[in-house]
Amino acid sequence: LAPWSMDIYPTEHGNSVELRPRLYPDPRFTYRQDDIPAASHPPLAACMARLAGRVSNEIVWDPFCGSGLELIECALLGGLQRVYGTDLSPEAVAIARTNFAAAKVSSIPSNFIRCDFRDFAKVEGLGPNSVTLIITNPPMGRRVRIHNMRGLFQALFTVATTVLKPGGRLVFANPLRIEPRHSSLKLNFRKVIDLGGFDCRLEMYHKLASQ
Repeated sequence: LAPWSMDIYPTEHGNSVELRPRLYPDPRFTYRQDDIPAASHPPLAACMARLAGRVSNEIVWDPFCGSGLELIECALLGGLQRVYGTDLSPEAVAIARTNFAAAKVSSIPSNFIRCDFRDFAKVEGLGPNSVTLIITNPPMGRRVRIHNMRGLFQALFTVATTVLKPGGRLVFANPLRIEPRHSSLKLNFRKVIDLGGFDCRLEMYHKLASQ
């Protein structure tokens, strides 16, 4: 038997072809009880969590939490004090809660809220210099229509400069060749990855301790 299987999904512009290991579902990711169409693939979420690293007393926020996979993978690494997940979709928020519970990391306080990430101040616990890690796979404008992609990602950089504590990290998948306008965010890692037929940059920024 071939070690890979090929899945074909109909899309608006034709068909999408995806190769996956024949070991499916992967027992490593059985916590994924449900999903949304634009959610991360679990291996990507695990890779992002490992890029961020394990830090004691970590406070993590995913502004576009989707199915909650990045937050779960961070929780499985250990060291977390609290996690926050926000998303505009009430379905995504409910699924993220379900998946987080299924991952058996309930000892970590979590808060999943339907909220635009730009309104973070409305979420109790989120504010200036309140988070040590922002980790997210934002909408790419393919499955979820985005009116102003560049504006969305510039807003993410702006929010990160406010919410991150000095020394905090921003880890995310960036589909655009766009840089933060504020010098307090320093690029520490960048690698081009294939997200199902289109290139994206996996990036990590640190917030400098003083400006």
